[in-house]
Amino acid sequence: MPKYALIGLIVVIATFVIINHWSKLTEKTKNKIIASIFGIIAIGFVVIIALLIF
Repeated sequence: MPKYALIGLIVVIATFVIINHWSKLTEKTKNKIIASIFGIIAIGFVVIIALLIF
């Protein structure tokens, strides 16, 4: 149970850090971050579907 609380805190803290520094980033860096997030989500869906099928 405590590990889930730590994961939650890390996600919240990371979100606030990204929000605070978002305006200072260049457009190229912003695009890379957004593309990475969508890539991780896509890979996650593929892994979940593969695990459900096999």
